[in-house]
Amino acid sequence: MRDLSDTVKQRYRINTAGKSPTQLQKELHKRGVKGFVVGVNHNRVTMLVDRRDVKRNKECIR
Repeated sequence: MRDLSDTVKQRYRINTAGKSPTQLQKELHKRGVKGFVVGVNHNRVTMLVDRRDVKRNKECIR
């Protein structure tokens, strides 16, 4: 289990139309993104991400 005290809020632009936060969490996990979805907008997802994973996640989103 991960410690959430060393996390930052990170935003990623992806198509979220008609998808639940749980569906988005699963899709992002399949792409290799580590973190926890805390907010969903029409074209953006906000996640709590460990500081060590920020750079790696940006590579996975591209």
